[in-house]
Amino acid sequence: MIIWNDVGTRQFEPVAPARRPDREHSLDSAIESSVVWFFRRTAGLIGRDRMLEHLTSFAYSADSFDDDVTSFWLNGDLVVSPAEQLRFLQRLVRYELPVDRRHVEVVESALLMPAGTITNAAGTFAFALAWPGAPLVRAKTGYTTVGGEHVSWLVGSIETGERPYVFVSRVRTSQDLPGSAGIDLALGVLNEHAP
Repeated sequence: MIIWNDVGTRQFEPVAPARRPDREHSLDSAIESSVVWFFRRTAGLIGRDRMLEHLTSFAYSADSFDDDVTSFWLNGDLVVSPAEQLRFLQRLVRYELPVDRRHVEVVESALLMPAGTITNAAGTFAFALAWPGAPLVRAKTGYTTVGGEHVSWLVGSIETGERPYVFVSRVRTSQDLPGSAGIDLALGVLNEHAP
């Protein structure tokens, strides 16, 4: 059992000390291990007005959030469609967002996954792409339950040579859903459509 500083308790498989969510984290380690408390605290420091301003300037979603700035992405307050995620990622990898390029590069570095795997708070998952060369995968998982519906995401980019490909995978159901469902769907579709 891990005690998440400001969000109660959550059951996880045992993880290596470097990946534990209850230790100090940088952006890199917080992304790798999906450390919710880190992002909640960061959102609180950014504040509601600045967060809304940035989400609007990024054209992140047609939706907005009404409630708590520290949980809007977790509780269904902000709804983002796969198409909106895809457009955002395209702008991210093309450095078209209204932020300094070095900030995008920091995020890209944090999203870089170990070869052949995707990591998150639940562990390490195989992600063996049948793509030529040694593609670089930058990705972020997501999993939540809203209104009785389970949602599993994997979003990111793949670089082969000079060309980046962006992808979005989302699985939604009212049935039981493994946390890796978004990863599994993305891997299957990406391998079916390898360049």
